[in-house]
Amino acid sequence: MSVPQISFENMRSPYADQLSAGFPRLRFAPALEKEFREFYIKQTVPRGRISSLVALVLVIAVTICELVFGGIQADNAVNVVRLGLLCPLLTMLVAGIYLPALERFYSQVASFGVAAVGLLVTYMCVVSASAGASYVLAGTLLVNLYACLFLGLMFYRAAIISVFLVGSYLVMGIAMQLMSQELFYSAAMLGTAAVIGMIATYNLEHAIRKSFLERNLLFELAERDGLTGLYNRRIFDNFMRRLWRQSRREETAIEIVLIDIDYFKVYNDLYGHQVGDDTLKKVAQCISKRAKRPFDFCARYGGEEFVLVLYGPPADYAKAVPEQIRQDVLDMAIAHEGSGVGVTVTVSVGVAIARPGSGRSLTGAIQAVDEALYLAKKQGRNRVVSMDASISEVETGKFRTAFEELA
Repeated sequence: MSVPQISFENMRSPYADQLSAGFPRLRFAPALEKEFREFYIKQTVPRGRISSLVALVLVIAVTICELVFGGIQADNAVNVVRLGLLCPLLTMLVAGIYLPALERFYSQVASFGVAAVGLLVTYMCVVSASAGASYVLAGTLLVNLYACLFLGLMFYRAAIISVFLVGSYLVMGIAMQLMSQELFYSAAMLGTAAVIGMIATYNLEHAIRKSFLERNLLFELAERDGLTGLYNRRIFDNFMRRLWRQSRREETAIEIVLIDIDYFKVYNDLYGHQVGDDTLKKVAQCISKRAKRPFDFCARYGGEEFVLVLYGPPADYAKAVPEQIRQDVLDMAIAHEGSGVGVTVTVSVGVAIARPGSGRSLTGAIQAVDEALYLAKKQGRNRVVSMDASISEVETGKFRTAFEELA
């Protein structure tokens, strides 16, 4: 899956930013990393449950075969470890992975479980090898494979476990006085398998991370205005309803800023729609760079109108931002010979402060900012007009109709 080649200059998207920055160390920005790990666990747990259950069944089946058909010289000791330690440990691992209450600790449970299982399997392999049955080295290889691929552990965890198992094999082999040539040959095989497993795990996690970013970015694109990159009106309406409820719970004021490009219809007629679209993008960029804080939000409200929402802004900040937007547009000095205000593109800005518990509804707050924008137009344009939504009384629809007459 790949993301279409779209300009993200007006999109304050952590997914786009992370894709641009890359992630060779398999790490995202902190907030995004947390979101990814939650997503990763949900995707991984079903596979981990099946893999751990299959591993338990295989171990039990192999143990039964060894008991029934006989085996190597060290058979008794190996089977004691299998029955007394490995099978109970695998059973606990499977139970821990299947318990819903432990799902959020999946990575820790799976890592500890596979490391402990791997240690037991390595011990069994070394004991068997000392008795002349070196073929059982396959057990340690399988544990490495499970750790790297089937359990879905992330790269760094899988790498640590792989190195730990190879090192354990060497230490145990030396302690049990395995022949040096056989020991180091086997360790080299294990090391090679571990490296291959780690490379596969790295590539797999990198692909999953990229897919995660692209998938979420595509969802964001569906919520964006195709021209400006800002959120669209539908997303604005949904966001405002949630933010309005939150402001009531937290008793926090909301500032709504409505921005309209002055004489934009005349501008389009004079310079053409392509130039008009370019200007819309530039104005959108001026607005989006003022949405700096976590709950600040901007959208294309419709046509040449934009809206910026500031959640709980300090008084000085609330006063400064609308004026900064007006000045930013003015400073771009985009020629507009058909303007009735000057010779460059300007904007009129309406501002309304809504406070919870004031008796004002969300619809009323939107209507109040509509009124403020209407007054900015009426008073000469290229200006900011503010009003307190909690005390203004507006007849629904009145100012929108009047504004359309002025536009």
